[in-house]
Amino acid sequence: MDYKNLIDPELRKSAHRYPFNKGVVIGGNIYQTAEWRFIKTPSEVEEKEIVLQGHNGLSFKTSVFTPKEAGNNIPALLYVHGGAFSYKAAGYQKKLAVIYAKMTGCKVFFPHYHLAPKYPYPAAYEDVVLLYRYLMTHAEELDIDSKRIGVAGDSAGASIAALLCNRWEEEKITMPCLQMLAYPVTDAHMDTESMKKYTDTPQWDSVANAKMWSFYCGEDSKLRELASPMHSRLPAVMPETYIEPAEFDCLHDEGVLYAEKLIAAGVDVQLVETKGTYHGYDAVIKAQIVKNNIKERIRFLKKGFEKGGNYGN
Repeated sequence: MDYKNLIDPELRKSAHRYPFNKGVVIGGNIYQTAEWRFIKTPSEVEEKEIVLQGHNGLSFKTSVFTPKEAGNNIPALLYVHGGAFSYKAAGYQKKLAVIYAKMTGCKVFFPHYHLAPKYPYPAAYEDVVLLYRYLMTHAEELDIDSKRIGVAGDSAGASIAALLCNRWEEEKITMPCLQMLAYPVTDAHMDTESMKKYTDTPQWDSVANAKMWSFYCGEDSKLRELASPMHSRLPAVMPETYIEPAEFDCLHDEGVLYAEKLIAAGVDVQLVETKGTYHGYDAVIKAQIVKNNIKERIRFLKKGFEKGGNYGN
């Protein structure tokens, strides 16, 4: 299908299709490592790194972005980057982390978690949960407010963030004060209409999505359900949630269905269905549609942090 005239004009130049396989992932990760280092953090934000022991005691790094004028005891956002559970963080995701820190006055913790296929599920999830627990138990030392810790993610990162929120009781952690999910991966069953329809969309499609799940969980159907937020048993209380599906994305319908699942469970959900967009469209940060949708995300984050996020914990 030709999507050229359907996609927002400012996004069209970046609306390319890419193969997804182990060789592409290796090459992509070399490039993205260099890109991350090349992008400078603006002077208004301090960047540093912490190292923790996560999955099976293995070390992983977390980048920390702190607005210099933020003050003390500030909110924190654990932002889990996407990349098919396989790619390292992209430069635009670093830029987004900085924007969230600057515009909300929060401290952003950005984990560089263990990646598939070398480290399949639950490695990335365990890294992220350990980081969240570290934020809880070291809040005073980190100068963050333990009642205002939110989680966010895009694509596969949104899937990990969602699982953390679904399991906060069984993990014996404090419930996050909010969750923000951009074009989330939610269901390994891959049986929605958008999954059947979008086999050739820019950036990401259902063919690549099937390979992603194979890298992450193999062919174990029970493991795939465990890794799918859609199949979680939800706790009685859940954080306020923002879900932003992209229009021309095989993941569109599962994002909407996940929002409906949460709403049916009594969760306060803001569903923002973007138009003229494809998976990962916010890499074009200077496009007006991206700027507008980032403003929506910022409004949601500010609102959630202002509430303080106690929610009955």
